Amino acid sequence: MKAIKLAANDNVATLLGDVQKHEAVEIISADNEVIAEIKALQKITFGNKIALFDIASGERIFKAGHSIGKAITGIPLGQLVHVQNVRSERLDIPQAIIEEIIKQMGIEQ
Repeated sequence: MKAIKLAANDNVATLLGDVQKHEAVEIISADNEVIAEIKALQKITFGNKIALFDIASGERIFKAGHSIGKAITGIPLGQLVHVQNVRSERLDIPQAIIEEIIKQMGIEQ
């Protein structure tokens, strides 16, 4: 499976298909060059983000060169980066909604 890293300073890549737990993920650049290969720590569905590095709690999440949120817990390399471990800088999502998203997506915690 492949995931695309859109900008040089991104610490996440976007999955271009579904990936299973422990599956290898090729990270490609915006120029379609393979720049890394990592192992997914959990099932991650198409369009979601995977951590390209260990991300510390409080660290900003960068996608397409822009900060999209802050890690609320440490996020290891290869883990899904989503509502269970990030809070948006633009939108305050109520905890009940976050819990429903986690449930509906079947996110491992």
